[in-house]
Amino acid sequence: MHSLRLPATLILGMLALLWSGGARGQSADLTTLFPKASEVPGWTLKDPPKRFAENQLFEYMDGAAEIPKSYTFRGLASTKYQKGDTVLEVAVFDMGTPTDAYGYYSARVFLERSPRSKERLVPLDHPAHLYAAVGVLTFWKGRYTVILQPDSGKPDDDSLLRFARAISAKIPLKGEPPALLHRLPAANMIANSARFVRGKAAFDSLLLFLPQDTFGVAKAGETVAAEYTLSGGPATLILLHYPDAAAAKAGYNAYRQLLTTQKALFANGAGPSGAFVATAAREKGTGAVISGSYLCVVTGAKDTKAVETGLRQLLTALKAK
Repeated sequence: MHSLRLPATLILGMLALLWSGGARGQSADLTTLFPKASEVPGWTLKDPPKRFAENQLFEYMDGAAEIPKSYTFRGLASTKYQKGDTVLEVAVFDMGTPTDAYGYYSARVFLERSPRSKERLVPLDHPAHLYAAVGVLTFWKGRYTVILQPDSGKPDDDSLLRFARAISAKIPLKGEPPALLHRLPAANMIANSARFVRGKAAFDSLLLFLPQDTFGVAKAGETVAAEYTLSGGPATLILLHYPDAAAAKAGYNAYRQLLTTQKALFANGAGPSGAFVATAAREKGTGAVISGSYLCVVTGAKDTKAVETGLRQLLTALKAK
């Protein structure tokens, strides 16, 4: 009988998949990612790690749990370290896939943005966000989103980076950001504003709060968005990708109907072919246009001219990719 020999690369790949719990399967033991106290000089373990299963997330973060649950959240582990009077919490979220790990990372970074907060990108396997003014560092790698945040006091930047590098080194798979992000226009994008959105709770918090699922977000496979400077003012450019053109058309029609109900003022003949452009109280300058299974939306613009510019930029970026 001949023994079956598998290529070494295949064996390593299978082991990595098993270690990570599979693409969307059972969460791995997240506590293995926590650094030993000796790995970060001066810090000691204050509390033993706590694990939270998928159905226990509200016990950890109460109402804010709706956003990670919009993505493919699988589990969470948290622990605390202490140095003098400063206590640092390390929280590792298993988001199921690299796409959703980036998604929750982008959501946290966007929601924490503040003109008064000093922030910068720091180099890890993927660029990470450091809010030095408050001592928060957020990063993602593989299927994990990691948040380092003070429980009391303010951790120094060097310690945050040491913890982050120690955790990142224990995650074997790097992962890639969502491919749909590359279909957003690069010109005039406001730094650190790009985000990947999945589910209505995340859509409401990160983009537009709508009482009903007007855009059919539950049907849209993926949504990306970013803030832009258009005609001297800010605006949000949104790109929704649906399973087919019919679903994109339904989202387009439902949004137009909503604006009609709100008595929005439509600009006849404005924008690219097939688009509508309007001004409304809540959405300000807004509009939408379809390109196959994609729905391009602009909202929050200062006037209809800015809306037209944004829609054309979205269409141009789609055709270029």
